[in-house]
Amino acid sequence: MPYLTWTLFAVVATTFLLVPGRPKRTVLSYALAHGRKSAFATVTGVTLGTALTVVATLAVCLAVISVSPYAFAVLQWTSLACLILFGLGLARPQIGNAPIADNDNLPEEKPLRVMSHCVTCELRDTKGKLLAAALLPQFLSPATPFFPQALVLGGIYIVASAATSLLYALAADRVRKVIKKHAVRRTINRSGGTVLIAAKAVTAGYRKIAA
Repeated sequence: MPYLTWTLFAVVATTFLLVPGRPKRTVLSYALAHGRKSAFATVTGVTLGTALTVVATLAVCLAVISVSPYAFAVLQWTSLACLILFGLGLARPQIGNAPIADNDNLPEEKPLRVMSHCVTCELRDTKGKLLAAALLPQFLSPATPFFPQALVLGGIYIVASAATSLLYALAADRVRKVIKKHAVRRTINRSGGTVLIAAKAVTAGYRKIAA
């Protein structure tokens, strides 16, 4: 897999993962309530939840590729359509109406409880699971050995999830002020679609030339 593909995937994944969904709001809530000392537990919890989601998604991709490359192509185009809808703002995200952070109902401050809560939030986040299921297939190629691709792409996605969660944890007050602005949130959502379309075009062109 070329380094260009890895770079494009990292940019697209980070762009979408910056959107303040339920897991990010949970990290933000803990940071505002307990300070930066909560960062290790919250970021670790979200990252573990993301890793489980990525493993499940890649397992499904492997199963579809094993059935037929054509079936996987259908999966890729279907997921691309879903991502474009999200990215261009044609599907209204819940984050536009949800509170930025809610500090009233947080579990106890014990690290293991905090970590468990964040893992649960990540696994229950429907949009997060849909994002992984829609994004990862775009950069997998049936013509290339699956496991090396899966290892690199899965690793990049997990690291991007950890990095964006850490940003929310360490700069909670500034992040809250920024994402309170609806114009900023709309820009983040729509920029994801633009970046994805560009990435898809570049990777498709690269693969055509390489073939």
